[in-house]
Amino acid sequence: MQAIMYAMAAFAMLSAGPGVAADEFVLAQKSGCLSCHRGAEAQNGPAFKDVAGRYAGGGSAEAAEALLARRIVAGTGPDGLGWMREGKAKLPFMPPNARVPPEDARRLAKWILDVRGEFTDFSHFVSERVAVSGAVKQPLDLDVNALRKLEQREIPVALRDGGRQMLKGVLLRDVLKQAELDVQSHHDGKKTIVVATASDGYRVVFSWLELLASSMGDGVLLILEKDGQPLADSEGRIAMVSAGDNHFGSRYLKWLKTVEVRKIID
Repeated sequence: MQAIMYAMAAFAMLSAGPGVAADEFVLAQKSGCLSCHRGAEAQNGPAFKDVAGRYAGGGSAEAAEALLARRIVAGTGPDGLGWMREGKAKLPFMPPNARVPPEDARRLAKWILDVRGEFTDFSHFVSERVAVSGAVKQPLDLDVNALRKLEQREIPVALRDGGRQMLKGVLLRDVLKQAELDVQSHHDGKKTIVVATASDGYRVVFSWLELLASSMGDGVLLILEKDGQPLADSEGRIAMVSAGDNHFGSRYLKWLKTVEVRKIID
């Protein structure tokens, strides 16, 4: 069961950003692209300007666009393109995105190949509050001030440059305890998952037991501050991270908007 739950966490990763036409921006917003990519800075995935440089250097613009579109849909395979080995990505490869139609992938690929700098306008994504719903006795709607009134935790994380960063916020476990699982039998917790969704549509998934009954829950944090400062528009005001994952950032989510508790039917 847990293996199935973890597999569900591998949601699609795409790419887009400010400056595209309105319909493309909506497509990008639903894809969760900015949780893994930036314009000029390496994140979970490589910067778009680096992707553009590598693909554009391989031949004609049409061939580069077609190849990148195929990668968006099919993924890059377990070896990726060497981005992680080069220190330009935190994750080793991009998974398949079968839900993306080829024509949408082609539009996104064409845009990526034109990226030359960093994105600056994230105002469409900024989240000021998080709603907790689903199989809970007490649905919640918590803004940043309400979250600050809960017990605050700090988690230090190592940066790729050798430095350290202090994250501060509220454990997801504590929020869920306040909402309280709507239990019908003592087996319900074993059949329950927690789906966290960002304002851009990106999702990550946890099992109820790993959050409430294992040490993994000690590191799943709703982030409100980094190094004593509130989160900027590019991440917040509420983000989330699972610090206990082997690859830090595997379940990192910016602009947290909703947390839904779902029971899986046998």
